[in-house]
Parts: sequence; C-alpha cells; structure tokens
Amino acid sequence: MKFTPLKFQGSLAAAGMALMPFNFLKSTVYKGEGVFTLSKISSWSLSSFEYSTTLLLIVLMFAFIAIHLILTVIFLKELFVWLFKTNGFNELIKNPLSNSAIFSPLISISMTMVVILGPVSFFVPQISANMHSLMLPGLIFFIFLWVLLISLEIKVVKTMFTEFFEYDKLNFGWLLDVLAIGAVSLYGSGIATSSNNTIIGSIAAFMTIVSLLIGIVVFALKIALLFHQQIKSKVMPDIHLLPAYFLVIPPMCLLWFSFYKVLVYVNKVYVFDISTISFMIIVFAYVTTISWWIFLIVLLNDYFKNKFITSDFSPAQWGMV
Repeated sequence: MKFTPLKFQGSLAAAGMALMPFNFLKSTVYKGEGVFTLSKISSWSLSSFEYSTTLLLIVLMFAFIAIHLILTVIFLKELFVWLFKTNGFNELIKNPLSNSAIFSPLISISMTMVVILGPVSFFVPQISANMHSLMLPGLIFFIFLWVLLISLEIKVVKTMFTEFFEYDKLNFGWLLDVLAIGAVSLYGSGIATSSNNTIIGSIAAFMTIVSLLIGIVVFALKIALLFHQQIKSKVMPDIHLLPAYFLVIPPMCLLWFSFYKVLVYVNKVYVFDISTISFMIIVFAYVTTISWWIFLIVLLNDYFKNKFITSDFSPAQWGMV
C-alpha cells in the first residue's frame, strides 16, 4: 500500500486501545495509593472475578502497546522516506481538501508519549520511579511537537487563502488538525500536572493553554462551516467518508480533557478550587460526545446495517475507534 500520513491513524487507534484499560484500571479497580504498576497487583484487594477481568485487561493493554509501538516504528520509517525522497509533502500541503492528513503523524506521536508515561510505565516501574527526571526531556520534546504543530497549522491556513478549492467537497476528515492540537495539548497538560518543577510545569501549562485556545477557535469555525456545507448540499458524503463524522468526538474529548488537566495544574500550584468548573467540564464533555455518538448511530444506521461489512477499507473508519 502506498504511504500516506493517514496510515498513522492505525497506530493512533492502537494507542487509544492501550489507554482505555489503563485508565479504567487506575481509576476504578486500583484503590491503593502510590505508583500504579504491575508489580503491585498482588496487593490489590480483588475478588476472583475482578482479578480474572483485571488480568484480561492487562493482557489487552500489553498487546495494544506492542501493536502501537511496532506500527509507529514502521510508519515513521515510511514517513521519513516520504518526506525526504519524494515530493509527497509539497503536493499534499498544497491541497486544502486533503492537507489535514499531514497532522496524523503528530497525533500518533503525541499519543506515543502519553502511552509511554501511562500504560508503558505500568509494566516498567523504572519509568514511574524516575518520572520527575523525565519531565525536562519530555518538555523539550513537547516544545518540538508544539512548534511543528503551530507551523503546520499556519501553513495549512495560508493554503486555504491562496489555493483554489471547492468548499462543497469539504468533509469531517478536515478536523484532523484539531485532533492534533488536542493530542499535543493532552501531552503538554500531562507534563504540567506531573512535574514538580515549577518552571517546567508553568512552561508546559502556558503553551498548552495557547494551543487549547487555538484548537477551540479552529474547532468551532470548522464545525460551523462543515455543518453549513452539509445542510446546504443536502447529500450525504461518499461511503468511504461517512465514518469521518465520528472525528467530531476525539478532538472534543481531548480538548476538554486537556483543559481539565490544566485546571488540575492550577489547583496544585495556586490552590484554586476547581471542583465546580471541573465537574461542569467533564459532564459537558461526556454529554456532548455521547449525544453526538447516539445521533450518528441513528444517522448512519443504513451504513452500519448494509454497507459497513461489504465496503472497502477507508482511513476514515479509524475515526470510529
């Protein structure tokens, strides 16, 4: 298969699948204090059913970590060849209808860092034990991703104003840059909340706030334009683009959750009561995403019943994962 940056949607999906059991176990099953690692599983107070279920989730987490890391290595190799030995980047960036695909590697790589600091640290206690010493190199890498993200976003916006394209052909895959902003922001907010160094935490928090503001504005503008185009056209997109509707949910979750983690940082540093506003953020995020998910199940009912199994694979289907 010819390389396209959209291949990174596969490794991104695997990262999401690795994070789900980790977050569930840490917030629901694990009731102890201190570092959350596999070596401490024997100290957990679990029933036989909980223990067997926990083991199953741990196996799934390990499997998807491996899949994510293997795919990331393979796709990075292909990405470097594509960047330095072909003219693919220049051709893609000049097309306003498809240049948002260039953000897929950024999304996946940002989530790789989240996976390393989360699920991987569950299996490798040395990462958890040295978490604070990893914050400086983590911040440096975050700054690199942040600068690259903003630079690409400026280039993409400039292309919209300088290159002719048919607005009526825009689809919800156009939201990949917002998803990248959300993923990078989540990584930055994690550094801000995890670091005990005030300078590192403040830099990460400030840059995260800037990217969040950009992301929220871009997200609002793009959603408004996409809805306007969809209502105006009165025609559903091609079958390979239908799953792209689900791409509304991931950036919404990442942006709001990153904002929540920034508030956690504010609470830690400035002892500011965030209980009310954080509750509102989490509830709003869940209500809006679940409402959109239910709406799509109804809207795309015919697609799932009659076309999903028989249709050819399309990168937009990763949006459902």
